[in-house]
Amino acid sequence: MENEDLRKLVIDEFTGENAQRLYAQKALEGLWLGERHFIDKYFTKKGKLLDLGCGTGRTTLVLQKEGYKVIGVDITPAMIAGAKKIAKAQKQTIDYRVGDATALEFPDNTFDYALFSNQGATQIPGKENRLKAAQEAYRVLKPGGIYIFTSHQRRWQGFTWFWTKQWLRLHLLKPLGAKVDELDFGDRFFDRETSDKGKTYTSKQYIHIPAIREMESMAKEAGFELLEVERKMQIRKGEQNRYPPVFYVCKK
Repeated sequence: MENEDLRKLVIDEFTGENAQRLYAQKALEGLWLGERHFIDKYFTKKGKLLDLGCGTGRTTLVLQKEGYKVIGVDITPAMIAGAKKIAKAQKQTIDYRVGDATALEFPDNTFDYALFSNQGATQIPGKENRLKAAQEAYRVLKPGGIYIFTSHQRRWQGFTWFWTKQWLRLHLLKPLGAKVDELDFGDRFFDRETSDKGKTYTSKQYIHIPAIREMESMAKEAGFELLEVERKMQIRKGEQNRYPPVFYVCKK
């Protein structure tokens, strides 16, 4: 697939009834343990905060209520529409906007903080576009501003054959003209929320699962100083996720 085809696939998937129902439920779940930890540690004043890939507002609602001046941005119009309804029901007034993380419509040096939660940065198709998103976060942050994002972590244990096949598809079959949807090594497609009996998806979901060094390199190339990388914090108290999300804390 081309970048634009994958971009459309991502938007279409998150527009579907299944995703809308799921993320309406998630909107009121509050911050993850890692989000709470790093926000408390690095967001040292109640400044201007850009919530990228805000979805229906799980992080936005909490942070606005805590006194940050938040703007929530998501590329999927249906997500923003849902976020506005939920905020209204919660009697909150939040500035939600449809926007593309790779081309933000904000001036340089606007925000004190930026957050890209729920592995949203890795649902941007194409290595060059993920870098653009990091560069845009850097651009709109004030000097000294903090950017926190998360990703899944690529694991080889138990997935050796899967990643070997991916490598062969990209580096052997694709150059020979075979139809290969993946753009970069680490791309993966799967049916979303297959345990949901009311699922309505009609296409597979795209996500990029990177090596940690890949994300570290991307952040540094965008201009950031990398403050912390953490891969062991669970999402919720009492949960034991075998592969928790990886947190990256960056400073402009």
